[in-house]
Amino acid sequence: MLRFLIPFLLVPLVSRAESSLQVFGPGGPAPAMKNCAAAFEKVSKAKVTVTAGPLEKWQDQAEHADVFYSGSENMMDSFAEKIPSLDVSTIRTHYLRPSAILVRPKNPKKIRGVKDLVEKPVKVIVVNGAGQIGMWEDIVGGLKSAEALNKFRSHIVFAGKNTGEAEKKWKEDPSIDAWLVFNIWGTRNTDIAEIIPTEKGLTIYRSSGTALSKNSKNKELAQQFVDFVKGPECRKLFEKEGWF
Repeated sequence: MLRFLIPFLLVPLVSRAESSLQVFGPGGPAPAMKNCAAAFEKVSKAKVTVTAGPLEKWQDQAEHADVFYSGSENMMDSFAEKIPSLDVSTIRTHYLRPSAILVRPKNPKKIRGVKDLVEKPVKVIVVNGAGQIGMWEDIVGGLKSAEALNKFRSHIVFAGKNTGEAEKKWKEDPSIDAWLVFNIWGTRNTDIAEIIPTEKGLTIYRSSGTALSKNSKNKELAQQFVDFVKGPECRKLFEKEGWF
């Protein structure tokens, strides 16, 4: 009798495996992407696993991916160079977020913008990697002054390889006065940071987008997920995190 039941017992397990997605990308857009994945699971009944972090954390698993997401156009290009399965023809940008300055609660150094990071004797951290390659130079360079770049550089006390490293440093070292980063890292750290917008003429924007995997065994479902990510429900989730 048992041998006749076995095929029927396996059906739900096979169905569940065939209706699952593996999604990989960086930590910046991860909170919004994970919330989108949870919302998609409710309407599709498919299991969506989002693995977030630096590329080196998940590159060995990338061959099993269905969808990739990025934290900038440069980052997506880097993924495409290092991950043969990423289908460059499917790269699409969905959301943007602006640069910002994070300061300590109540802004004790009265930092009002990028010019204060240049002129005031403050300790600053930046990120020189991931989705922020060349970011601080792009911003401070907007002042059109080599001296401003020199002064700002002299105030940098830590440059992280990725934003996760910089966030860890911000939390561990209260002597740091400011963090030049993106606004979304302030929305998730409201207890230890206040967001100061960068000046209108100095603000830069970086994106988040998606790409499909050539190796996906669930291409139709993966495309449905990407369509959901750029849809109205996920837009609200991204906007809540500071994206637009």
